[in-house]
Amino acid sequence: MVKRIAFVTAGGHGERMHEQTPKQFLCLYDVPIIVYTLKKFEQSDCIDVILVVCLSGWVEQLKNMAIKYNIKKLVAVVEGGDNSQESISNGIRYLLDNGYSSDDIVMVHESVRPFITEKIISDNIATCMEKGNAVTVIRGNESYLFSENGIFSDKHFMRESMYMVQTPQTFRLGMIDKAIKEAKEKGILSQSLYILMSQLNYTPLYLVDGNRFNLKLTYPEDLRIFELIISETQKYSL
Repeated sequence: MVKRIAFVTAGGHGERMHEQTPKQFLCLYDVPIIVYTLKKFEQSDCIDVILVVCLSGWVEQLKNMAIKYNIKKLVAVVEGGDNSQESISNGIRYLLDNGYSSDDIVMVHESVRPFITEKIISDNIATCMEKGNAVTVIRGNESYLFSENGIFSDKHFMRESMYMVQTPQTFRLGMIDKAIKEAKEKGILSQSLYILMSQLNYTPLYLVDGNRFNLKLTYPEDLRIFELIISETQKYSL
């Protein structure tokens, strides 16, 4: 039976937050941000197991958080690598070494996007099962200028054809493993799984509607936005 795996990336340092604590472990209402994210997968009927690739030095703390907040689907916390691609490779290797199948579905999601919805999760699973992959996007609401030097532009893109990429990004386990091995052989390094797939011509990529509230915590002001969303929705019972 195909397993549906939430593969949560938590390897970033978050320098742009100007905090000593990595952003995924910052607290909102005394709860670490990563816990809000893990709870969404814990409560989802579409997810069988959770794997976290974690920043070095935080593995044991995260395991303790999982116990404290009753994250029962968590099967492992794997130490990340020097970059995103290496971190994903570490997690994929763990899965393959522990009996998971190449046909299993892996939903890669950033730990600092705690407002993922059940619809986004279920749509990713359904699209990946039917078409082989799924990338979460939202339509652009602005027009876009292209510039290589940041000084002038000679090309523009209409918002009707532009999409902003979010996570999750969902692929079969075997496809991710194949892509990472091929990228290593060719010396390709990418911070985003969907870009890596495009660079290797593993296309087309199938789009799934995201949500404008599926925000990523990046800058200090984002913390205030997150606090407001949590206080208004009150959807979390931790």
